[in-house]
Amino acid sequence: MGASSKDLLRRSAEERSQRRISIGGESLNLTIIRSRRRRRKLTLQLDAEGGLIVRAPFAARRLEIDGLIFRNSQWIVQRRQALLQQPRPEALRFSHGEHHLFLGRRYVLCTVSGTVSGAKKIQLTGSELQVHAASPDLISRALQRWYSQQAQQLFQRRLAYFSAQLPWVTEVPELRLRRMRSRWGSCSSSGRVCLNTHLIKASEGCIDYVIVHELCHLQEFNHSPRFYALMDAAMPNWRELKAELEACGAGIIRE
Repeated sequence: MGASSKDLLRRSAEERSQRRISIGGESLNLTIIRSRRRRRKLTLQLDAEGGLIVRAPFAARRLEIDGLIFRNSQWIVQRRQALLQQPRPEALRFSHGEHHLFLGRRYVLCTVSGTVSGAKKIQLTGSELQVHAASPDLISRALQRWYSQQAQQLFQRRLAYFSAQLPWVTEVPELRLRRMRSRWGSCSSSGRVCLNTHLIKASEGCIDYVIVHELCHLQEFNHSPRFYALMDAAMPNWRELKAELEACGAGIIRE
């Protein structure tokens, strides 16, 4: 199936709409994503720019959505203020001497002359991330491919590991990767796990936290007390890892 066909399927499975709303005396962008899949609950999240995202079943009425926002208006205001007060990292320039993250560590980007191909185009040497590319655009594209390759290998391995540890997981779920700006991962009602490629820049503990979170959704497709009881049993220190990921999230998603 070609990329255009996949895009058509994704668009038919979801319907997006946008409008401006006022909360706490401030105007912000609201994006509503209605899903034709078996979504049972409405959920709220904030994007990196402080906009509000509501994910809802396709048949959800506007009255239900507005009610959810009203009931959580204090949380939205507080979370948005905390998000906007966080110092914003400078945009990446993909130039020699710049720092880039990989598995929670900072590496110095070193551009190397000479033409190479394949896996040798990017190499980790001590504290250096060596890239055989001449221009910022080529460096950016080479890094994206390398991050995706590293993410595919590590995420698949950790997903298989935790799938074997958790008694309700009968087989290793299908894994998909996406570059996302507002979510670290998701789990579909069919059992497919999707992880954010940017997550490869976080520590292995944070990666494990996101994977366990999504695997717990295979048993509890919600964020109920039963879900958090599963998280406590599977990963007792998940709250510390969640806080670590939230603290470094803005620095991870800079592209």
